[in-house]
Amino acid sequence: MKLPPAFAFCCLALCLSARAELGLLAVGDAVPDCALINEEGKAFHLREFKGQALALTFIFTRCAQPAFCPRMTERFQEAQRELAKAFPTGGWHLLSLSFDPDHDAPAQLSAYARAHAADPGRWTFATARAQGVRDFGALFGLTAFMEEGLLNHNLRTVVVDADGRVQCLLKSNEWTAQDLVWEMRKALAARR
Repeated sequence: MKLPPAFAFCCLALCLSARAELGLLAVGDAVPDCALINEEGKAFHLREFKGQALALTFIFTRCAQPAFCPRMTERFQEAQRELAKAFPTGGWHLLSLSFDPDHDAPAQLSAYARAHAADPGRWTFATARAQGVRDFGALFGLTAFMEEGLLNHNLRTVVVDADGRVQCLLKSNEWTAQDLVWEMRKALAARR
């Protein structure tokens, strides 16, 4: 069924209004800075990746849903291999942000990174205060909450271009490592 143009415009206006009201970021929006702690226990800021293409995803290491956090980590692992071949001199970085800091302390993140062959120069595992990561993730539509003693969440993976703007927002687990590499290539092209 084809919608009348006025109806489609009205729906678009409502969606844009809802996005703005919720404070969601969209493609082209600047990504705000965020203070984080990496798998080595060192503090850093998201702004430190400016000038590089950055892919970030939200995970927690004890996620028991194979199609959720473990799949995001596997895809990042595959993308790391492909990006290292395509761009051996760098200009890109992967960032896995845990929204479960009570469990995912630096030692746990470090073990998880090693188990997934993360190159620490190219792929960082990090966290922050639980509410800080959740607030940051909410900018992209991430939801994470306790339900019957379990941490329930949706999925969000974001590609940030070298200028610090949203290049792409992947809202599910349907994307492949090749899709991510493609978006990273486009994000690298934004380098000035």
